[in-house]
Amino acid sequence: MSKAKLSTTPRSGVVGSYSRRRLLLADSSLFAVAVMWGFNFVVIKDALGFLDPMLYTMLRYAVGFALLAGLMPRSLLGASRHDWMYGGVLGVIYLAALVVQTYALQWTTPGKSGFITGLNVAMVPFLFWIIARRSPGMFQILGAIVATGGLGVLSLRGNLTLSLGDGLTLIGALCYALHITATGFFAPKVRPATLAVTQIAVSFALCLVITPFVTDVRVDLPARGWAAVVWTAFSGTVLAFVIQSWAQRHTSSTHAAVLLCLESVFSATFGVLFGMDSITWRLVTGAGLILSGILVIEAFPARMDGRARMAASKARALPPERAEGGDDVDHAGRLRE
Repeated sequence: MSKAKLSTTPRSGVVGSYSRRRLLLADSSLFAVAVMWGFNFVVIKDALGFLDPMLYTMLRYAVGFALLAGLMPRSLLGASRHDWMYGGVLGVIYLAALVVQTYALQWTTPGKSGFITGLNVAMVPFLFWIIARRSPGMFQILGAIVATGGLGVLSLRGNLTLSLGDGLTLIGALCYALHITATGFFAPKVRPATLAVTQIAVSFALCLVITPFVTDVRVDLPARGWAAVVWTAFSGTVLAFVIQSWAQRHTSSTHAAVLLCLESVFSATFGVLFGMDSITWRLVTGAGLILSGILVIEAFPARMDGRARMAASKARALPPERAEGGDDVDHAGRLRE
């Protein structure tokens, strides 16, 4: 009796239900990544109370490299000269972004750092415009204007200048945008795992060279310091890479981008919960405008593109499920090393 019922169940229904479960799991996983990234702003801010920023960065890269290399030894040992060249370029850019952002976090709050860093999304289309001579669309321009207005409300002082911490964070956001843009050019030429592990390796090597000239290198850290180093290396590098690599195969790039943008929301939320941020009208208004601008940039173009493809597919009498794939747009993956 049970076999008869199973045999008469439409196969498409089973597949559709399975696909929906995978989509929900993928989106939930990316949401969890955004929560971890947001929490890490608070963890790093706390660690900087007793750790030099450059020493923290070097130790974090050391742990991240050890974990990734242990998980993916073939990606490291089998990397070609061109793989190392692409990974090296990206590693230099990302190290610059992380170092600047970490130093800046000494003089700003986790919430402000998270939202200003999120502006890298608004910068990417314009960097791509400069490099590839491909003009950003209307929504990218509108979103950038809204997000920039949010930055002004959030960070500009009475004399229309940025504080040292917010200014450095903005420079860090530009470095992140450069990294995302460069990844868009290099990623099709290298396996994702290889690109990730070679970036970490180059960044770690640079840290080993630079750190002794900046501060004393030591490993006798309090338990709280090592906890911060290990947690941020694991959650921001290894776990985030594994989750993103899997999740973005089962959900659209737009879903992924919008969910990961929530990182800034959680950085402010945890900042308030741990007493590092205060709820003010400037934080709420500026953060709201920045997040709105990011969502305009990420979600609206994909929605319009999806509708256009749906209409085109209907005109060609294609099955609706073929048209629904039009929601997927190009977004470079982010790896919070």
